[in-house]
Amino acid sequence: VKMLRYWGEIPVSPNQANRSSFDLLQREFRTVEVQDPPLHQPSANKPRPTTMLDIPSEPCSLTIHTIQLIQHNRRLRSLIAMAQAQNQQQAEGIKTEENEPLPPRPASPPLPDDLLPLDSKTPKMPFQLRHSDPESDFYRGKGEPVTELSWSSCRQLLYQSMATILAHTGFECANESVLETLTDVAHEYCLKFTKLLRFAVDREARLGHTPFPDVMEQVFHEVGIGSVLSLQKFWQHRIKDYHSYMLQV
Repeated sequence: VKMLRYWGEIPVSPNQANRSSFDLLQREFRTVEVQDPPLHQPSANKPRPTTMLDIPSEPCSLTIHTIQLIQHNRRLRSLIAMAQAQNQQQAEGIKTEENEPLPPRPASPPLPDDLLPLDSKTPKMPFQLRHSDPESDFYRGKGEPVTELSWSSCRQLLYQSMATILAHTGFECANESVLETLTDVAHEYCLKFTKLLRFAVDREARLGHTPFPDVMEQVFHEVGIGSVLSLQKFWQHRIKDYHSYMLQV
C-alpha cells in the first residue's frame, strides 16, 4: 500500500520509528548564555569634545563664591583637626619635636564685585508671573539673533553645570563616569521638558486656550516641579540663603 506524503512532513528512519516526539526534541536542547542588557548611556558612543566652546561659559558668581567658601571651610577644618591632635599629644606627654608647625591660615575667598546685579540685591517688586506684551519687540520676535550652540558645546556646558552642582552641594571630588551619567540624566530630563512644552504649545494653538495661566506653568506641573514660583524659592533659599550661611560659617 502506498503511504500518503504530506507537505512539511518530517521523514522518519526505520530505527527511529519507536521513538517518541519528545525524545526527538530533547536532542535540540542547547544551553543558552544569559547576558545582562547593556547600560543605556546616550553619551557612550559620542566622543568627548576636544574643541573650545562656541561661546565662553559665564557661571553664576554667587554659586562660584559659595563653592570657594565650602573649600575654604574644608581647609580650615583640617587645620583645626591637626591643631587639636597636636594639643592632645602634648597633653598626653608625647614628644612633639618631630611635628611640623601648622601652616598659616589660608586667606578667605574675596567677595566678587559682580556678585549680583543691583536689582537682585534690593528687589523693589515681588516676583510675579506676567504675560508678554503683544506690542513689544520681544513678543514679535524682533531683536538680536539667538546664539546657536553645537551639540558638543551644549554637552560640555551641561557637563560643567553638573560638576558645579556637585561642588555646590558639598562633594569634594567625583569620578568622571559619575559626571557623565549625571549629565546623561540631565540631558534626558531637558528633552522630556522641551517635548512636553512643544506638545503644550501645539495644543494651545489648536484649542485656543490652556487650563493653566500659560504653557510654561502647565509643563512645570506636569514634570513635578510645581509652580514657576518654585524657581524663585529655590534661588532665594538654596542659593542666596545658603551663601549667607556659608559666609557665617
